[in-house]
Amino acid sequence: MSAVTDTHPAVLEGERIPFLRHVRVELRKTVDTRASAWLLIAIAVITIGATALPLFLTDDGSGLDWASFVLFASSGWSFLLPFIGVMAATGEWTQRTALATFALEPRRTLVNLAKLIASLVLGVAMVAATYLAAAVVNVIGIAFFDGSGSWELDGGGVLGYLGTMALYVTLGVGLGLLLLSTPLAIVAFVALPLLVSVLALIPALSDLVPWIDLTGASLPLMDGSLTATEWAHLATATLLWCAAPLLLGFWRTSRREVA
Repeated sequence: MSAVTDTHPAVLEGERIPFLRHVRVELRKTVDTRASAWLLIAIAVITIGATALPLFLTDDGSGLDWASFVLFASSGWSFLLPFIGVMAATGEWTQRTALATFALEPRRTLVNLAKLIASLVLGVAMVAATYLAAAVVNVIGIAFFDGSGSWELDGGGVLGYLGTMALYVTLGVGLGLLLLSTPLAIVAFVALPLLVSVLALIPALSDLVPWIDLTGASLPLMDGSLTATEWAHLATATLLWCAAPLLLGFWRTSRREVA
């Protein structure tokens, strides 16, 4: 008499790891590696330098106000901050920690979502630090450079900065999950906008470019005011450059073999 084998799959027992704990772990990962730490230091130094730049470029103190300092300060993080998302997404695979991570939490999409949320939280903190640094420099401008001292900010512009940050950080995470290589993802992040700019030089494609150019579509967002057409351009560019790489990255990492 043959033995009866149990064909039912094994059931994992025990308490699942809370999602917020995943986010806290991923936040710690973004700051405790040497590469991430140096990148954050570079962003901070460039942001502080860019914030103070108007003090030495403007002869007329009337142009020195909080809003103008924020505009200059944003150039410090707008280019480098997405690289934090790239490294958060690729870290498991480039540093060979994926086996340990996915053994503790088999739900890979949940881990990837935690990486995205952690990168966005860090981005919000960086934007807040930008406004704080701009406020400090504005006080210096009032005291020593005859600045106008204006503290007026457009609420739509603040939301636009946050929205732009979210778009580019999401793009960084998406490219990282899709390519699973830090150098390749960074090269793609830099090269793809240049490719779109080249396409804009082709007359036959000039009408198409505004619908696929994320850089051009996000500029009105930072101003805090978009027309219906500009919203449409932003939506299509976001779907192409942010949503598509992110979803494909989720799909790829959920099926890739872990060594």
